[in-house]
Amino acid sequence: MNNVEIEDFYHHDFTTATEWEVFIARLEEIMHEWKISDKRNGSPLKSGDLVNCQWETKVEKVNFADVEFSFKHFKLKLESDDNAESPLEDEDDEKTECQKDIFNSSNDFARLDQEHLEIAPFFGIREFLVVVPGKKHTIINETRMKILLSSITIAANNTNSEVPFFVQVQESWQKMYFGTSVGRGSCVNFEMVHLKKIPPHCKYLTGLLAVFKQKITEGCGVRLDPVLVSVRFSYLLRDWTCSTWTQQPPDFDFMQGETLGVAELGKLPFGATFDPIGELHLYTTWPQMSENVVVDSEGFTDLEPQLAPEWSVQVTMVPSPACLLGDYLTDFLHLCNDQRAMADLLGTTKKPKKVEGPISEEVLMPIIYFLFPDTEGSPKTPYSDMSTYYEEKQWKGVKTCVIDSLVWRLAVVAAHCTHNLGGAAALAQLWYEFVQEIRFRREADILIPG
Repeated sequence: MNNVEIEDFYHHDFTTATEWEVFIARLEEIMHEWKISDKRNGSPLKSGDLVNCQWETKVEKVNFADVEFSFKHFKLKLESDDNAESPLEDEDDEKTECQKDIFNSSNDFARLDQEHLEIAPFFGIREFLVVVPGKKHTIINETRMKILLSSITIAANNTNSEVPFFVQVQESWQKMYFGTSVGRGSCVNFEMVHLKKIPPHCKYLTGLLAVFKQKITEGCGVRLDPVLVSVRFSYLLRDWTCSTWTQQPPDFDFMQGETLGVAELGKLPFGATFDPIGELHLYTTWPQMSENVVVDSEGFTDLEPQLAPEWSVQVTMVPSPACLLGDYLTDFLHLCNDQRAMADLLGTTKKPKKVEGPISEEVLMPIIYFLFPDTEGSPKTPYSDMSTYYEEKQWKGVKTCVIDSLVWRLAVVAAHCTHNLGGAAALAQLWYEFVQEIRFRREADILIPG
């Protein structure tokens, strides 16, 4: 038998999945788990829904070519979504939910500052998917951008998903996204441009309209009808040094001295140690105007803020401002969890005639006279007729003591003692003296005022 030499040959297995195919398959798997393809058009969004309603978020990690991505799903939770049995739209509707949201003017100018939720006000959509690269990677290369968009487009087509999807590109601080939405025989492309400097002709409405019309009619020769535009100007005030406070500045010397005046006993401090308002935003808005009725160019403009049909204001507060009344009440409420007994705070024995505490006699006596004015020969702070307070309708249903009553005065001076005169020990001393006076009056059958 002749020996036949068999040449070695290389066999390529075309059934082996590539990294790209594995990436697409993983996206499809996640979209099926999230039931992205089970979509029907919801009810139209109302003004403010993007801001006032809750956003549901889902996140999964995916890998492609040794790069980790976060695959995120954002969806606005509307009350009408709970009623799944009622048909909201005709199944044969030619437009997807995304396309209807884009043309809904009530979504204009929404403000959402959470991570990646800026996509919603950028394009006016209620639901979207976004692929975000890890912190150590940025998608700057145009080829990689197209590969990612192509991958998620294939996944969306294979899962029959109409939800718009985006890819975050460039540096993360730029908040720049490219995206696509497919479904019902149409495709919508979402594009953005990030410029370091605004071109002069794009600083006015006439220039923006020219760019818009050129983009729409480029290569098709279609004549556009007059365009509807909505305009908003934003004004931000951060520096308050040149502005005047409408509120009186707080009295920083209030109850900080060694003496306790009668005038301070009946009131608590109020006001912030610094301005609690961080930013003041003013918005002037012109909604849904035809381009024929407005001119805004370098030489002339109809968009005068004083003549805007809608004004709105937003106030941004300083986080955790130092407020005098808040400090008083916080110190007082912390004592609710204090488990120490009177003996631990004051070292009392059975029926002591006098206890030693942080409050001196000169400071304690005005407090006692404030609580029990009839103790003095000529009362400086007598109780007024409190029957009038019971007749006022505004106090009905309110669980509180009567203004300037004994309990009311006790609460005020208790806050003073806790914050300024020695903390828990000072409050314990006040409570001891108060109880002793009440017991004496009870045993001696003396009227308790207030």
